[in-house]
Amino acid sequence: YNIQNKKLLSCFDATWAVSWIQLSAGIPIAMLMWGSGILTVPKVTTSDVLKLAPVGAAFAAGQALTVASLGAVAVSFTHVVKALEPAVNAIASAFLLGQVFHPLVYVSLAPIFIGVGLASSAELSFTMFGFATAMLSNFAFVLRNVLATKFGNVGEMGSDTTTRKTNQLAVLTAVAALVLLPAALVLPGGLFSIPSAWARAVKGGVPAGSLLYMLLASGFHFFMYQMSSFWVLSCVQPITHSVLNTLKRVVIIIVSILVFKNPVTAQSAAGTGVAIAGVLIYSLTKSYFSKKGNK
Repeated sequence: YNIQNKKLLSCFDATWAVSWIQLSAGIPIAMLMWGSGILTVPKVTTSDVLKLAPVGAAFAAGQALTVASLGAVAVSFTHVVKALEPAVNAIASAFLLGQVFHPLVYVSLAPIFIGVGLASSAELSFTMFGFATAMLSNFAFVLRNVLATKFGNVGEMGSDTTTRKTNQLAVLTAVAALVLLPAALVLPGGLFSIPSAWARAVKGGVPAGSLLYMLLASGFHFFMYQMSSFWVLSCVQPITHSVLNTLKRVVIIIVSILVFKNPVTAQSAAGTGVAIAGVLIYSLTKSYFSKKGNK
């Protein structure tokens, strides 16, 4: 998804349109699963949809901001900044949910901040817009997670965990696409910008067929990317998911550097390593004290 997204955004400068298309692509995929019987059809009322609107708005904002960052800076740098999401989550949980962790859990966040700071100061593709949108996406996704704990369990989503998680994602994706639609219609780079962005891309040498494929594929990959994460979360312990998520970022960063051949300074590489290691240390520390507190 990340590689496909960067290739698309490099030639198609309609960020809001891409964000909305990627979100809305999940709707026909979900309908196909419901229609074929692969997935149980959820029972959701209008009241349920209204309760999910704030969650969908946070999801839509996080998606749009991530796409904006990916279009502005190197994929590797976006994901280095997004490594700060656990830190934002820990702080937000304390203020919004009253969930306070052991002091050492907060101390373990220090390497993440240090690593991101080192990587940012030496990043050759750095722009304040790219950094800010990646950072704001962290706040948006954390807000989505916080709101989901309050409003996420609505409607009848299925009996088993995997079905329930998949239906929650499908419904939330549809709500997010609906919430994002007004912005995608009125803002520059939105849906009405598609014809001009398409013309510029084709004029720049991108075949129309390839452009269409990249648009559709990015939407498909986005939904599958989200769904696989939901599935893994439903099958493993949270600490296992956190570790796998850390490894995912490592793979994304390395592969994106190899594919796009982005120049990386020694300081940037060191900062990236420190930040990723910090995420792993934080996850393990949080898990340790959570288990200790439950005994």
